Amino acid sequence: MELKSKEEWRAHLAEAMKSAPPVSPARAIRVVSTEEYVQALRYIEPEITENQRSMLISHAAAPGQVLTMSELAASVGFPNYNAANLQYGQLAGKLADAIGIVRPKYLVYVLASFDDDPDTSQSRAHLYPELLAALQQLGWVEMEGGSQHVVAPDASPGHTGRSTVAPDAESMLPIQQVIETLERYGFTRPDQSGLKVVRFEHSALAAPLFVKQSSGNHAHVQAPLVLHPSYENQVADWLSIPGIERGHARYYHNSNLRSFPKRRNRGTTDIAYGVDLGFQHMVALEQFLASLTGAELISAKSALSADFAASDYLKQHDLALTDTEREALIKARIGQGNYREALLAYWGSCAVTDCSMSDLLRASHIKPWRDSSAGERLDPFNGLLLIPNLDLAFDQRFISFDRHGQILLSEQLDPTSAKALNITPELRLRHVHARHQDYLAWHRQYLFRK
Repeated sequence: MELKSKEEWRAHLAEAMKSAPPVSPARAIRVVSTEEYVQALRYIEPEITENQRSMLISHAAAPGQVLTMSELAASVGFPNYNAANLQYGQLAGKLADAIGIVRPKYLVYVLASFDDDPDTSQSRAHLYPELLAALQQLGWVEMEGGSQHVVAPDASPGHTGRSTVAPDAESMLPIQQVIETLERYGFTRPDQSGLKVVRFEHSALAAPLFVKQSSGNHAHVQAPLVLHPSYENQVADWLSIPGIERGHARYYHNSNLRSFPKRRNRGTTDIAYGVDLGFQHMVALEQFLASLTGAELISAKSALSADFAASDYLKQHDLALTDTEREALIKARIGQGNYREALLAYWGSCAVTDCSMSDLLRASHIKPWRDSSAGERLDPFNGLLLIPNLDLAFDQRFISFDRHGQILLSEQLDPTSAKALNITPELRLRHVHARHQDYLAWHRQYLFRK
């Protein structure tokens, strides 16, 4: 953001501090020992989201373990500090309950103390040293050459040569979609309640599998499906299927993995464990399930009506999509379903004006539907949430945005019309993620009326 005056700078700082926790003393809670943090983190680990875990690890890996909430937000790709405050606070609340301390007014005090950066006046979070030591003891981070770096504890020797940086949870299939697909492939779940994992059984398999539980139908975790460790030798073959990823650690531990073997996981007692996998798209999940159960792939080529299949909405190379993917694509094409929800969740309000009335916001693709692959059509980073005047101007190619989010006005948009639409050269996107860049560049190159 380029701030041209002291007044703009002061306004920016005032806005940035609105949701920041106030300066706290060295301890706003009682001193929590390293062992207490270790035990609490182990207990709540199945409930920690990938974004929460990533923020915690980024905090531990920062110089001096000091970050602002805006920096924490940026570490996981959140558009602003509000989302970071929410997610970090939820993690802190779980920790407080597991440790057995009274929740402070500002939950993040369970993780860190705060002071003001003398250079920027932003509130800085100082991770407690006991929590850092706990993360090191758990193997989530470790020292190397005097600085922290992230590790994957119990890294599997057969993890393949692909990147060890797992995709974020939001890029993986939601838990409910995994469950629905398991049921389509003949998996059943016996009576069960109150567990942090859901058990599934299949007549072709000797052992059950589990899915990590969540309260939300659209919730994501990085690797939701947990297999019996006897499948360890087959994991390398499954990981060769594009779109299948393994969890951060070699094994996932949870006492509710009933009938699974147990092992010692740095604690004092043995705990049940399994191999956890995640799936970036339905094709990967269905190929995995077909391989696991010996079933044929459940084809969905006839799922669309002849009229829709004949239209330009689906390209020829999209015909191998499954029912679920096709339904999602249809809904995304007409502005319904999870795609609009994903943009609402990401932006929260208009990507430019911050208007938060959802009825006035339109979900618009940056790279148009007709030119996008199936994956690009459902990618929330290929979308902007805009008020109607900006949405129409963007769709008609009279405006675009540069790599920093600054609005670009076409010479074909006359000043009188621009003024009537309240479109000015000062407008800009509130946030630009690295994953927006290719889509914005495409729009500027191929659509924008220069």
